[in-house]
Amino acid sequence: MRFLLGPELFWLLLYFAAVFVGKMNTPPNHAIDSFIDTSWFYIPAFSLLVFGLWWIPAVEKDWLLLRVWIVGIVGGHFVLEKTFSSYSVQGPGSGMGYLVAMILEFVVLVLGSIIVKIRF
Repeated sequence: MRFLLGPELFWLLLYFAAVFVGKMNTPPNHAIDSFIDTSWFYIPAFSLLVFGLWWIPAVEKDWLLLRVWIVGIVGGHFVLEKTFSSYSVQGPGSGMGYLVAMILEFVVLVLGSIIVKIRF
């Protein structure tokens, strides 16, 4: 149970949410397209929640920061790729959204790591 709760489960749930959003947008829907268009901000913001694992006593803390970094970069890539591939209006905006989101993900990982190292 100690290894089950971790960043891998968090990013797997986000990936399934991205698949679900993509399936909901099969006939293009303006509301879902609007959500996908702003997901360049929401996905890195949700990734801040993974740093809450340090406050849960049942989580294994050995190598947790390394796991958060690896899964944050790889999981962030797959979630963002799946989300932006379901956008109905493909163009340079979706590619730029992916790049901005990955840069924000990197910034979130750096800031979260600093806070966790100072606090714990």
